[in-house]
Amino acid sequence: MKLLSRKTFALIIMLLVLTLALAACRDTTENGDTNDNGGAGGTEANGYVTPPEPPGPANGYVTPPVEQPTIRGIHEPRDLGGGTIVVASGWGNAMPFSIPSRMEEPDPAVTADYHRQRLIWDNAVRVEEEFNFVLDYVHVVDDYMGVFTSSVMAGSPVGDLVFLGGSELLVSVLGDLIMPLSAVNLPGSDIMGPQIYGRVNQSAFGEDWVFYYTALSIHVWMMGVNLDLINAIGAPNPIDLYNAGQWNWENALNVMRMATRDTTGDGVFDQWGIAGQPGDIAMHFIASNDGPLVDDNFNYSFDHPNTLAALEFIETIFREGLWQYDPVQGFNPGDWGRNSFAFHEGNAALFNFIPWLHGDLSFEFGVVPFPSGPNNTTGASWMDGWGGGLSLPFGSDWAPEDLLMITEEYLAWPGDEIELILEGSFVTPRTIFSTEEDVQRWASIANRARSDIGRVVPEYYWVLGGFVTHFAHQTMSVMEAIEAYRPPQQELLDLFFR
Repeated sequence: MKLLSRKTFALIIMLLVLTLALAACRDTTENGDTNDNGGAGGTEANGYVTPPEPPGPANGYVTPPVEQPTIRGIHEPRDLGGGTIVVASGWGNAMPFSIPSRMEEPDPAVTADYHRQRLIWDNAVRVEEEFNFVLDYVHVVDDYMGVFTSSVMAGSPVGDLVFLGGSELLVSVLGDLIMPLSAVNLPGSDIMGPQIYGRVNQSAFGEDWVFYYTALSIHVWMMGVNLDLINAIGAPNPIDLYNAGQWNWENALNVMRMATRDTTGDGVFDQWGIAGQPGDIAMHFIASNDGPLVDDNFNYSFDHPNTLAALEFIETIFREGLWQYDPVQGFNPGDWGRNSFAFHEGNAALFNFIPWLHGDLSFEFGVVPFPSGPNNTTGASWMDGWGGGLSLPFGSDWAPEDLLMITEEYLAWPGDEIELILEGSFVTPRTIFSTEEDVQRWASIANRARSDIGRVVPEYYWVLGGFVTHFAHQTMSVMEAIEAYRPPQQELLDLFFR
C-alpha cells in the first residue's frame, strides 16, 4: 500500500478541521442560536455552554397531549342531545352488545373471553359518549303484541326500536305497524349495504323489515343421537351414516325400529326409536323432503307431493309405535313440556333437539341433521319461519336514520377484527356439544333451514299434532287427514292474506 507524505497528511487534517468549523457555524446560524442569556442555547462562560432549558409552559411552549387510541365505528359521531332511545321486547334488553343489565365491566382476572368482552364494553361506552344519548329498554311480560299494537295506534310506540319474532313480524307488517327499511335514508349504512356487522334478518312482500347481528344463531333444530343406546343395541351410528352420505329416511327408520322394544318383558314398550314434540318432528321431516306447508299463493299445500310423502313417513313412525310417550299417562301429542324433554330419560335412540333443550344429560350424545327424504334437492334439513330482529315502529320521536345508525354502531364492536363475529358464534355451542365435530355439524345445519310462511302464521302448523293423533290411533289415513283439515286451515290463511 502506498503511504501518504507528511505534507499531504497535514493538508488533509487541516481540511477536516475547517469543514467541522464551518458546519458548526452553519448549524448555529440556521437555528438562530446566540451566546447571550436570552437565547435558547443557554450561556457561555470559559468555553462552557449551559444546556438549554427543556420546553414547557414557563417559556411559552405547551406539550401536546398524548393521543389515546380510540375505537371508531361506522358513522361520524354527532350529538343526539342526550335523549333516551327505548328498545322494547318480550324478553329483556334486545339491543345486542349494549351494556344495560346484560354484563359487568370485564375483568381480566375472571373473564374467560376477555379480549372480546373488552371490545364490546369499550365500544358500547364509546357509542353512548360520542353520540350523546341514553339507552333504555322495556320488557313487556304479558300480551306483548297487544301492548305494541295499541301503543302504535295511539301514536306513541312502546319502544323506538321493537324486537319482533316471526309471527309478531307478520302481524306487524300486515297491520302497518312498522316501516320498511326502504324508508330509511342512511348514507354508508352497513345493514343496507355490505352487511359486515349487521344484516337484514327478514324480507317479505318486496321489502326488508327487521335487522340484527350477523353471527350464527344458536337456535337450530337438529336430530340428537343417544350414542349409549345406539351402542347398546348394536344399531348403525347415525353420525357414521351421515359422514358416509347414507343418512336418509330408510336408514333412520331402521335405527328407530331396532331401538323400539320391550326390555322388561311386560308387553309394553319402554324404549323407543324417536322422542320429541310430535308436531315439530313432523314439520322437520317435511322440510327434509323439501315439502311446503303453504304455497306461493298462500294456499294450504299439505297435498304437495313432497309434503304428502313426508306425512306418509310420519304415519309409519306413529302407527308402528316408534315414538316415545308415557305409558301411564297415555298418548298425548299436546303435552309440549313432557314430549320435548322426554329424551332426557335416555330411552330414545333419536330425538328432536335444539340447544336450549339440552340441560343435564346422563348419556353421551351427538347431533346430525334430520335425514334427507327421497325428494330433497336443496339440502334443507329443518324448517324455520321468519327471522326475528329489531324493527322501526311508526310514531317514534326519533328519526329512523338515527335509530339504524345507533344500532349499527353497537354492532360494529369488533372494529377491524371481523373474524371475532364468527368466533363468538361458537362460544356457547362448545359448552353444549361433546366434540368439535358436533359443533361443526351444528354450524353447517344452521344454514340448511327451509323457510316456510306456514311456520309464521299463528297456530297454522299446529294442525300437525292432529295429523299425528289420527296416525297413532289409525282413525284417518294420510289423505283423509289432509282433506279433513283443509277448510279450517285455508280459512286461517285467508284471514291473513285475503
